[in-house]
Amino acid sequence: MVLGSLSEGIGFILLVPLLGVLGADGGVGSAGTGELADASTGGDNPLVEMLLQALSWLGLTPTIGGLLLAFLGLVGLRALIQYSRERLSVSLQHRLVDRLRLHAYAALLGVEWRWIAASRRADQANLLLTDINRVGVGLNFGIALLATAVTLLAYLATAFILSWQMSSLALASGMLVFWLLAGQRRQALALGRSLGEANRDLQGRVQESLGGIKLTKILGQEERHVCQFRQTLQRLREQQVRFSANTSLARALFQVAGAALLAAYLYLGLVFWETPVPELLTLVLIFSRLIPQLQSAQQQFHHWLHALPALEETERLLGECSAAAEPPAGPPGPAWPVRKAIELDAVRLTYAERDRPALDGVSLRFPARTSTAIIGTSGAGKSTLADVLMGLLEPDEGHLGVDGETVTGQRRRAWRRSVAYVPQEVFLFNDSIRANLLWGRPDADESELCQALQRAAADFVFDLPQGLETRVGDGGVRLSGGERQRLALARALLKQPSLLILDEATSALDQENEARVREAIEHLHGDLTVVLIGHRLATLEHADQVVVLEAGRVAARGSWAQVRATLPGSADNIAHDAS
Repeated sequence: MVLGSLSEGIGFILLVPLLGVLGADGGVGSAGTGELADASTGGDNPLVEMLLQALSWLGLTPTIGGLLLAFLGLVGLRALIQYSRERLSVSLQHRLVDRLRLHAYAALLGVEWRWIAASRRADQANLLLTDINRVGVGLNFGIALLATAVTLLAYLATAFILSWQMSSLALASGMLVFWLLAGQRRQALALGRSLGEANRDLQGRVQESLGGIKLTKILGQEERHVCQFRQTLQRLREQQVRFSANTSLARALFQVAGAALLAAYLYLGLVFWETPVPELLTLVLIFSRLIPQLQSAQQQFHHWLHALPALEETERLLGECSAAAEPPAGPPGPAWPVRKAIELDAVRLTYAERDRPALDGVSLRFPARTSTAIIGTSGAGKSTLADVLMGLLEPDEGHLGVDGETVTGQRRRAWRRSVAYVPQEVFLFNDSIRANLLWGRPDADESELCQALQRAAADFVFDLPQGLETRVGDGGVRLSGGERQRLALARALLKQPSLLILDEATSALDQENEARVREAIEHLHGDLTVVLIGHRLATLEHADQVVVLEAGRVAARGSWAQVRATLPGSADNIAHDAS
């Protein structure tokens, strides 16, 4: 960067004796022979004299051809350095973006579930896909601005050597123009923030629209969604157009001011300071290069300011992730078996911005290798209880224990390795059945995959033309609801968990598929600890223990017959709602 600017500065100084040789100020040398008449003749400029004397000391005759070749060599050197700098800058930009994106992705995966559940998915997606990319673009403009600043310093240093009066005027006028454009830069910063908000709105709109596209088609609201999407795009386009107009206006103002200043420099140099013609022409050339560089610096600073809000948003979200980070995970260890029981002791948990606790003094015992069904009305705390059992949420008061050991802090991650979870809305990757199963345990072999499928009553896989290599589509769209649930159960069993939690896993299935999944669950009895959330009456009758939650508290527990006796009428109503 410095070497490139220095080479260009020396190249400009070489123009002074060249213009003298060509007779621009009455002839400093003999144009007929192509040699300078006196190597020590550099006009009144000491630096030019020093340069010519240095050439003479090296035994080089300062000819027109030699000076032109030296000038071209220096220009070529600068071009090579600029090419290398731009390649390095782009490489650095992409490496930074990749590292920052990986860091942000790992940070999002490492935060507490409570923070994830309360945050907006669109903001997280916008951070990973848009904001960090804008940070990389801002870095690129920052590096370019630094390079331009070094070049400007080299130009100014060269100009000061040739004429300090004109150079001082140029510096002062350039600073004045830069100050006059401060309003444009403030507007660029504000537009950068508005663009960030528009991008987040677009991410949210896309996610919501694609996630609910089936419902949209059923309701016949396609045109409404298109209209909303059009409005979101229009807001984004308006921000982009406003920034483009802001940038173009700043560029136009700089061009007009630059032309006026260049004319003023030329007039003052000729009329007032009587600068020698070779030096004056060289100064004009320098200033003609200096003004576009100043304009570039203004534009680069403009774009850097526009990207600055993305950096601020990235820092904000990463700061929140750091504050809400889970304790670091220890090295992978053996499975955590449940030999006696899983216990909740006086657990109390309240979500932010909620007055009523989701769980209020819940104490429960889940004996090893038994099944427990948890039922309750909507909002009773069933899913929160499941999240605490899995180690996703740490209670505000009380604790989760396994065989008498408290599961807290770093131990929650270790416990989660021994827990499997099957939700109502099954998540499947757009990949093969084999790849989806291997997420449960990547090192499972063929026989273990087949065994897990059989235990989950997912034998249908063996009848598919491509078997385990069958692709399931986005979210498993190529499979029926019952097939997706059984694949999710097989994936959970492949993990060989100590605790299996089924959260409303059969509530959306028809009777035939529900019977298959229920039969598969019943075959697991005695092999592992099972917790079933909000299941149907047939499941409740076969559970070893039934727990009824009301407003975050345990209203009843025991066998299904005991619960019905404790809550006559209401227990049947709750079970009917769960069905």
